[in-house]
Amino acid sequence: MGKEKGEDEQEMASLAEEGSLVPALAIGMPNHQKVGQTSSKKGGGWVTAPFILGSSLASSIACYGATIDLLQFLVLRFNISNIRASQITNIINSVTSLSPVAGAVLCDSYLGCFLTISLFTFISFLGTLMLALAASLPSLAPPSCSHQLGSCQPPTPTQFAFLCLAFSVTTLGTAGTSFTYVTIGADQFDRKEEQERFVSYFFLTTTVSTFLPSTVIVYIMDNVGWNWGYGLCAVLCAVSFALFVPAKWCCRNVRPEGSPFTNLARVVVSAVRKIKLRLSVKEEDYYHGSDKHSQLTSNLSFINKAALIAGGDTHLDGSIAKRWRLCTIQEVEDLKPLIRLFPLWSTGIYLTVATAVQTNLTILQSLVMDRSLGSSFKVPAASFQVFFYASMAISLPLIDRFFYPFSRLMVRRPLTLLHKIGVGHVITIVGLAAMACVEARRLQVIHQRGLAVAGDHLDAVVPISALWLVLPLVILGVGSAFYIPNQVNLYYQEFPASLKNVGTSMSSLAVGIGYYLSTTLVHAVQKATPWLTDDIDRGRVDNVYWLLVALGALNFLYYVLCAKLYELKSSG
Repeated sequence: MGKEKGEDEQEMASLAEEGSLVPALAIGMPNHQKVGQTSSKKGGGWVTAPFILGSSLASSIACYGATIDLLQFLVLRFNISNIRASQITNIINSVTSLSPVAGAVLCDSYLGCFLTISLFTFISFLGTLMLALAASLPSLAPPSCSHQLGSCQPPTPTQFAFLCLAFSVTTLGTAGTSFTYVTIGADQFDRKEEQERFVSYFFLTTTVSTFLPSTVIVYIMDNVGWNWGYGLCAVLCAVSFALFVPAKWCCRNVRPEGSPFTNLARVVVSAVRKIKLRLSVKEEDYYHGSDKHSQLTSNLSFINKAALIAGGDTHLDGSIAKRWRLCTIQEVEDLKPLIRLFPLWSTGIYLTVATAVQTNLTILQSLVMDRSLGSSFKVPAASFQVFFYASMAISLPLIDRFFYPFSRLMVRRPLTLLHKIGVGHVITIVGLAAMACVEARRLQVIHQRGLAVAGDHLDAVVPISALWLVLPLVILGVGSAFYIPNQVNLYYQEFPASLKNVGTSMSSLAVGIGYYLSTTLVHAVQKATPWLTDDIDRGRVDNVYWLLVALGALNFLYYVLCAKLYELKSSG
């Protein structure tokens, strides 16, 4: 038995060292059923996979499609100014990224995966249906107008309130589905090889779900109608619900056993309530709970007070009497990696800030560039972001199979996760600089030809191909392929087994905070400089990109400092 256990540990270490995508996504597995752990529950297996993966694919396409063309929808259908629409878009994207944290807590603590997915998929259907109504009914949107003439009526307070409600309900729907499908999928299998295979299939569906909205749904919205585009999203939500609910007869549904966030909160509260107590050097003065072999480490010792036994903390039989005054040693140790990783985690926030600003600016740039392919086809402005996703999807296997082995031969040692994340930082900065160069060239063409565009003249096209945006987007996609999976891998490897879901939530939390801060940055630039105007031909978007490059360089120096101070437990 000891030999088998050792072999399992070596295999898991090997997977971690390879930096594969499977363990990165496997962090969605529930705390109560770890990889390789045998379950006595009946049901499950591959018979459930078509239901789960099909429902996940339809749900992802619908929810992503509902926001993929949001900026143009706000500007062209609701007559909202460019900069305000950009800020609203970032806020909605931020809430979408933050909401899975609340959804994970609700799922783990009360509802369980099956009920959570069923409920929130239906909520997504209601939200997308409301968006379809807002795009269809004249009473729910301002009258259409020619933006070229600049005389457009803004939405009434009632119309704007209904629009906000529709997006709020749609965003709420993503809270219970984003990270829950992979969890319930992993619950269906006992063998870790099958769990990993399912996660690989899940990643494939997730990748596909980014391509279809960026092409098909955007094309329908731009060329057929917003009502048809959002109507298709509502239909896909209904399909997702219809595919998932019948899986109840064969789906293994693990009952919720409480959220790990509760234990983390208990440690913090207990440590604060005992802040005046002195730490003891005696091991018996700390509460071990059922794990008699657990030991407190000396780092971050101020948290150790949460496990220090004081008068009235325990019953006569040794059990905890006051849950919010005493924690086990293991619970205290589980919180420490979270604190040690916080500086490194914070460096990822700026990457989201830069990506959020770049995404909206790219749409605004492409709207006034030549998007024609041939004589009859024009690429939708929002579809240019598909080059970013395609580059990331293609780069992931190439980096794993070729770049990492080649770099190991060159430097004669494997790159650590911190090295790989650092490479992603650098490539992202290069991509932002490339974006600045493209925008500078576009403005140069305007000035050389004496072009003048007045007001919100969104239909005016500068004679420069929008395909110049492709190379910077490809570079940014490669950068994301380095830092996104390796950030998740870092959390997966460094967090204790009971806190893998916390690592997932931290990634989502960083993205959400980044979107909020991107809105703040845009507002600050708009107030302090003339670089961002509703007519970008009269602004200096290139300077905004150079500002992002400068801030990215400072953030990279901060990252290097944090990486130097952090002792990585795993050398892979």
